[in-house]
Amino acid sequence: TCPSLELLNKIEKSNIFNKNQLYFLPDAIIQIDEIKNKKNLINNREFDKSKKIVLAAGRLTKQKNFKYLIEEFEIFSKSQKDYILVILGDGEEKNYLKKYISSRKLNDKIYLMGRIENVYQYMRMSEVFVLSSLWEEVGFVIVEAAISNLFVISSNCPNGPSEFLDNGNHGILFEKNKKNKLSESLEAYLKLNKEKILNMRVKLKKESMKYTIFRHYLIFKNLLINEN
Repeated sequence: TCPSLELLNKIEKSNIFNKNQLYFLPDAIIQIDEIKNKKNLINNREFDKSKKIVLAAGRLTKQKNFKYLIEEFEIFSKSQKDYILVILGDGEEKNYLKKYISSRKLNDKIYLMGRIENVYQYMRMSEVFVLSSLWEEVGFVIVEAAISNLFVISSNCPNGPSEFLDNGNHGILFEKNKKNKLSESLEAYLKLNKEKILNMRVKLKKESMKYTIFRHYLIFKNLLINEN
């Protein structure tokens, strides 16, 4: 089974498997009842409550490309002082990123929050979610952001974001790891009218429903029935 159609097509072209042995099965990411219980707002937070939040989440690793995100947000923040960047997650690059943020004097603009059990609390108070990865399947956080009504901006990396964002119709895609592309995408978001933003968020939330545990179970059950 493949979690994205893009990956399925790549495997088909490799001729490793017979096409009849390959199936598209979206990951089981969302459990609706759990989300309802996890959306309580955080009362105590370490950053300015008056600021608008650009949110990112994931392990602090090379794959997630957070240094690039920090560099691009620094560019964006020079003209957009009402926004801060909040990054959820832990990993081997944590100390490096902390030092980099301090060296650029960005401690009042960029916050590393560490590993968070309940990401939905932060998603509820944020305005935009950014995925800066060098490579990624559709990924848990991007689906969680979509179902939390966040506007999503993502790198156009293999193997799933462009598919999830319908090639940019349900969010904004930017060329991965290229200078100014992410900061320009954040600026492009600000230029969208409210109706356009709402429309894109609604479509993306609908797309996220493909990744519920219940739907995953139904598709997997049908695959087993058809195989037998």
